[in-house]
Amino acid sequence: MPETIFSKQDIRRYLIHHFGLDELDAYGDGKSGILSYIRKVTSLQQDPLNIVGTNIDIILASRFSDYSPDILADLLYQDEVLIEGFDKEACLFSRDEWGKFAFAREQQAAGNFKTLSYRDQETALLYLDEVTEILQQSPVPISSQDLNFGKLTESSWGSSNLGNVVLYHLWCQGKAIIAERKERRKLYMHFEKAKGLENLPTFKLEIDFIDWFIYRRLSGLGVYWLRSGAGWLSRYTKERKAVISRFVAQGKVVKITVTDMKEALYLTIDNYQRLLAVKDMPINTERVRFIAPLDNIIWDRKFVKEIFDFEYIWEVYKPEKLRQYGYYVLPILLGDKLIARFEPDRDKTRQDTLQIKKIWFESEDYQTPEIAAMIAAEVQRYNCLLPRK
Repeated sequence: MPETIFSKQDIRRYLIHHFGLDELDAYGDGKSGILSYIRKVTSLQQDPLNIVGTNIDIILASRFSDYSPDILADLLYQDEVLIEGFDKEACLFSRDEWGKFAFAREQQAAGNFKTLSYRDQETALLYLDEVTEILQQSPVPISSQDLNFGKLTESSWGSSNLGNVVLYHLWCQGKAIIAERKERRKLYMHFEKAKGLENLPTFKLEIDFIDWFIYRRLSGLGVYWLRSGAGWLSRYTKERKAVISRFVAQGKVVKITVTDMKEALYLTIDNYQRLLAVKDMPINTERVRFIAPLDNIIWDRKFVKEIFDFEYIWEVYKPEKLRQYGYYVLPILLGDKLIARFEPDRDKTRQDTLQIKKIWFESEDYQTPEIAAMIAAEVQRYNCLLPRK
């Protein structure tokens, strides 16, 4: 009879393994290791904020000994094995999945249309055909600076640059892809001019896409519950329970219970076998890891609270007077425990490197010279990976 009852410690141990936090380079090194990791977790969420590196920089620096943003840029824009698209928000994922996301792009475009209406920026829609033709004819990728369309209604959220708004909507539709980035500037290309995208497999029926999407998301999360949360991002709420139940009946997904948890958890059969294999393995407690605010392992804050007993809120959108900790605070992982959080800063007077502005420990038990030395060593390692200019 399959084992179906596990402890929270079992789940933590498995998640650390699944998300490549056992040891550095757990998925391999260099480009191949990074690509293997992204394919395993299915996507990495993007965010433009760059306090001490972007969200994805922090994710990959915490797992790979030789990471640099240049390696990621190569995988995206030179090797063309990754692509920027919409999965859980704006993400990057394996380029060979792009065709399968056609239904997701339809939803994203419809949602962005509502956003344009809400912001009184529907004028941008009048330029879609013109910009599409420009993209088709241009021998090189273009940015909003090449369009010179002027400004739209000022908005407290998002761009008011007309060219940006038009290009973004075309990206939502899948008519444009991001072919390059120069600092904060996105350069777009028509999807038909991008290598291999036209011939990628897609789904004819949305029901087939939903099956694929739910199974893929569950696989990437490692283990998860059915209740709505950031892991599902409220997608396919009505279909999700029936689809997962069917997968369980088919033997593609395993339902488990966890001691002291009301919610059942679910894993793909491959991930279930990994859970059995690693749950009793010793865990490395000789290094700490800095966890990005939108790292996959902490996407769902309620799930993190349940499994890791760690309450985390990203407070960048809160007014300063309402913040409990700080503007851009990163959790610190030791073994299978989130032991602290810190507010990073840069030392702009010397080499613009990562500094710890303030740190909060979950318990006085973690305020030891040994852990302080681990944190200092991780700061130094991080600064070697992401040198500042």
